[in-house]
Amino acid sequence: MQLAEKLNTPFPFYLNDDRKNLGLIAVITVFVLAFMIAFRSRNDHDLTLSQHLLFAAITFICLAINIILFPRLFPVWFDPVSWTVKKYILLNIGHLVLIGFAASLVDIYYICPEKTVLENILEANSRVVLRGIIPIALTTLFLRNIMLQETLKDALKANKELHKIQSLKKETPKSSHANTITLHSDTSETLSLNLPDLLYVQADDNYSTVVWKNGDGIQKKLLRANLKSIENQIDNSFTMRCHRSYLVNINAIDMVSGNTNGYKLKILDTDIAIPVSRQKGKEVIEKISQWKNVMELS
Repeated sequence: MQLAEKLNTPFPFYLNDDRKNLGLIAVITVFVLAFMIAFRSRNDHDLTLSQHLLFAAITFICLAINIILFPRLFPVWFDPVSWTVKKYILLNIGHLVLIGFAASLVDIYYICPEKTVLENILEANSRVVLRGIIPIALTTLFLRNIMLQETLKDALKANKELHKIQSLKKETPKSSHANTITLHSDTSETLSLNLPDLLYVQADDNYSTVVWKNGDGIQKKLLRANLKSIENQIDNSFTMRCHRSYLVNINAIDMVSGNTNGYKLKILDTDIAIPVSRQKGKEVIEKISQWKNVMELS
């Protein structure tokens, strides 16, 4: 995976709950305080407990500003649905900068007024960076683990629903013509197929490749029509947009797999795995469950 692609992969915005995030910030602050006391550097071995507590309070306040206050002030940029590794890295740099700035002011006006401003800034920021590496690393591992657990849990639930859908399909009589649909392209070209046989549609700019099952084989046809046009023409309850480039038939999904990068949908009787965008992840899982309920009531 290229660096740019890796930086744009999904990442959780902490715990997506202000109360839980406050608890996480408190844990990080306690860790930093314990670290400061246990591993004192040459420059701060004379700090009193109250001064250590002051720096811990700075850490807590700065993290609360970045993790709780700023998302409320700038909800678009801090949208958890579009949160990525790149944004997470930038936010952690923001943590260090803000804490370093506050620590520098404390050093200049309270702890070490006898030193020059530059000396205080350099020493304060070096301490912040050195003490911030470990909690940032541990927090990153913790968040990735939380994200993986949630994704695997949702994937397991979806696979149970898919198994039920496949069982219900076997019990439902097939109709060869009742669900025939004709898709139209921008060049007046048409494609008629039995809608339940549709597997997925893949878009590439103004072209869409329609993939469907024909007997024991798989057929594909390229149409000059964007995915939005195809989506509007199909317009039914068991076909949905799972990615900006993919439209998928829920009945064609064999299995849902998940990891820290999100979900993938394995298509029945193929080796094809369709990606699910971060924005569509929860919607796909809910849609599978809804379609299973519809089939049970039919």
